[in-house]
This record gives sequence, C-alpha cells and structure tokens, in this order.
Amino acid sequence: MIYLSKGIPILKQAKEDLSVSHCGKLHKLTGEQATLWLSSQNLPGYTSDPEQIITLRSMVTLGIIEYAESEDDAALFRLLTNCTICPVRVNRKPALLNRRERYLWRWLRMAGLRLTMAELVFLAEKEIKTAPELLGESNRQQLTEMIYTTVTIHDSILESLMEAALARDAVVKAILGLLRKKKIYLI
Repeated sequence: MIYLSKGIPILKQAKEDLSVSHCGKLHKLTGEQATLWLSSQNLPGYTSDPEQIITLRSMVTLGIIEYAESEDDAALFRLLTNCTICPVRVNRKPALLNRRERYLWRWLRMAGLRLTMAELVFLAEKEIKTAPELLGESNRQQLTEMIYTTVTIHDSILESLMEAALARDAVVKAILGLLRKKKIYLI
C-alpha cells in the first residue's frame, strides 16, 4: 500500500503527539497515527503491515490520508489527483529546483486558482508557458478555457486523459520533488 499525508502540522506537543489542521478541523494524532502521518508528509509512505493499514484507513475517514492498494506510477498520479496542491507562502531558504519543478512551481504560485494534478499534467503535456495573459486572478477564465475544451469539460475526462499522458510521470516526480523540498503541501 502507498499513502500520502494531507493537512498542515500545527503542534507537536509531546514526542509522539501531533496536531494536524485539515479543512478547518484540528486532528490530534498520537502514537502510530502520528508516526504514519509524519512518515508520508514530504514523500509517499509504503506499508504492507496489516495493523498499519487499519490505522491508515481510520485516518482516511478523517481526510488526512490518501492511499492506494497498488504502488505503480499511475497510483501516485491518482493519489495526487485526490489532493489539493497548495504552494507554501512562507519565505524559507531557497530550495534548488530542477527545470520541471520550477515550471510547475510558477504555475502553482501564479495561476490565480488552485490547479489540480490533471491540470498540471495537461499544461506540461501541451508545453503551455506561464504567459502573463494566463496568470493571476484576472486571467483565470482564460486559463480555464485553455484547459477545459469540449473534449475535456465532462466529469473526470481530463483526469482519465492525463493518466495516460506522456508527461504524467515527469509531473508526478516533479510534484513529489516540490513536496520533499517543502515548497508545497497537500490538503
């Protein structure tokens, strides 16, 4: 099983206790819950332990974990599709980003709306540049119309198409790189 944590850690009270904020709720995690959540905060976690799987499933009901039974590249894409990708607004010391990470980081910071994993893959697949006429709140309609055409507008069509896209694995790798470098968080 592969899994990813969602939410923002707020307080680490004791050595094994952790509070996680997710969608306006504060979840207090202790013991194995805190350990599992922390282990997949900045990179995917993997487990085959039956007790850990039970704990992870209980955390899914809280909305702070996404998991998949398979561990292939498509599973990582689906996990990230179920998350909202948010750029970190705090100025930390600069992380070295590769070309793909910088490209996606610019889109995430400047798009004027929260881009989904499928939308990011679409932008990379079509090699759409971060042009001023597509960036910012005032241009979000133009960006949306560029992504959602008569072919991709229907429910889950874009996600299905982008799951088979050539750029999918490179974008997944770059998003996981941004997560590892603490440039984004997932909710």
